[in-house]
Amino acid sequence: MSLLAFLISLSSSLILVPLVRWATKKTGQVAQPRQDRWHSQPTPSLGGIAIFAAFALAVLSTGTKMQLPWGLLIGSGVAFLLGIIDDLRGISPQAKLVGLFLAASAVIFSGYTTEFFPWPIANVAVSFVWLVGLANALNLLDNMDGLAGGTALIVSGFLVYFFWQAGNDAFMLLASSIAGAILGFLVFNFPPASIFMGDGGSLFLGLTLSSLAIAREPQASNVFAVVGIPTLIFLLPILDTIMVSLTRLMRGQSPTQGGRDHTSHRLVALGLNERQTLLVLLGVALISGLAAIFLEALSYTLSLVLIPAVVLIFTLFTAYLGQLKVADVAPTERKQLGVLANWMVDLTYRRRVLEVFLDFFLIAFAYYLAYPIQFKLPLDAFYLERYLKTLPIIIASTFTAFFVFGVYRGVWRYISFGDAFRFFVATVGGASLAAGVVGLVYPLQDEANVIFILYGIFMLFFLIGSRFSFRLLDRFAQAVQRQDETRVLIYGAGDGGALALRECQQNLALGYKPIGFVDDNPLKKKRSIHDLTVFGDLDDLDSLIDRHDIQGVIITSIDIIKSGAAQKTVEICKQKEVWVRQLRLEFDELY
Repeated sequence: MSLLAFLISLSSSLILVPLVRWATKKTGQVAQPRQDRWHSQPTPSLGGIAIFAAFALAVLSTGTKMQLPWGLLIGSGVAFLLGIIDDLRGISPQAKLVGLFLAASAVIFSGYTTEFFPWPIANVAVSFVWLVGLANALNLLDNMDGLAGGTALIVSGFLVYFFWQAGNDAFMLLASSIAGAILGFLVFNFPPASIFMGDGGSLFLGLTLSSLAIAREPQASNVFAVVGIPTLIFLLPILDTIMVSLTRLMRGQSPTQGGRDHTSHRLVALGLNERQTLLVLLGVALISGLAAIFLEALSYTLSLVLIPAVVLIFTLFTAYLGQLKVADVAPTERKQLGVLANWMVDLTYRRRVLEVFLDFFLIAFAYYLAYPIQFKLPLDAFYLERYLKTLPIIIASTFTAFFVFGVYRGVWRYISFGDAFRFFVATVGGASLAAGVVGLVYPLQDEANVIFILYGIFMLFFLIGSRFSFRLLDRFAQAVQRQDETRVLIYGAGDGGALALRECQQNLALGYKPIGFVDDNPLKKKRSIHDLTVFGDLDDLDSLIDRHDIQGVIITSIDIIKSGAAQKTVEICKQKEVWVRQLRLEFDELY
């Protein structure tokens, strides 16, 4: 029956989407080009009508003999109507939020809530946050052709699998109907899109899919699976929403304000084109969904090894994207920020709270990894109890060492090998202190000493890896820089040349792509500086410009000016219509 529902919704969507597109063009219901969107022409924006209609047709024609979750469907209908009203007339963010709470109330009143806590009231509160938050998250994610629809298709596909595993035919029918409706819509929404889903589509999909995610009955009984599986399925919109909200608040902007600062915009800023960005983000959604399947299929202890690694990698990548300067609104001066923004800036940059929060999970994860290495998987109750009892001591000891040895002094993007040595000393100190305290409080066998050695190794790896991840991602950004960047040669393979190279690579706003070096020292010819080759000397400049399609030359040493080589460089570049610029680093006296 679910297969039939999928085929009905797919065929209906393929028919309805072009009809809605035609009708919206005739009535003028089109999205005009905006700075925070990718389309350059007016585009129909009521594709959500076709998605909802195809879904409803499939459910009503195939689910008559099933006990359908009508409360959930009523909530979905309310979210759809709310979105359509917003598409047609426009409503305030406050009114939209109230409408989403009403839609979520229908779902929760029907008995579909999370099971995170043993207290019903807490589960109800978390369910409201989950449903309303995910509906908004998918709405925010709808900023690139095919992104929100592709993510929703992946999520619905994984939900079909989970409901099939649980033998829940009614919910599998709903998820299959959504998948078919979205797939038919994506035929016309994949870039370049000829129609958008609008708020009617994104709010409907967000609320319905998030409702199905908490309505499923998990096969695994542990709390980690109950919490982790829905989170992993929706990891992409969750991370995108958190990043956008935090960065906007720290700039003194409202999180509901539009802008070109989403994950998609930041990946394009790194050098990816629109289709590459879409594939990368859908790949993240697919990987996180597969991790959710592994979480339920694998043992509890093995899940605690694999799943945090996936989440931490994606979180670090999101944090890196968050520090890129892509917003179309300049950062506000701190004294002009609101109280909340001012507080967040203080916590983030001066107090380093987010960094400490990350390290909290890294410490717990590194300490946990030491146990299966030493005692093999699966861990029995004795070792799990030992881990939980001693974990607070490990956390306190490690943080003490981190603060004593200055782990939180550096800036990630400019981390150095000197910082790596400080990390080594701090990790050894933290592991040694932890071993001493645990030995006094909980006398353990000799084999426990190996645990602290393994913990120190893993913690050092995580600490260095997390801090150096930004530099590695900078290298990735350099590797995928856009082809329209200016190809330059750097004249001078000394300290000034290395400084110019570093500035070109780290300051993407310059738009310079260094190709190699020119230097008058014959001993440097064919040598490599930061992976770029010294091609030759000034006599080779003429041929190098033609061979490597050079558009500019950067002179990096005052000695080149004094020797007269700069003048010859200018003469050669004039003939080739190539600009010449000088790197200048001066200390001007102001007082």
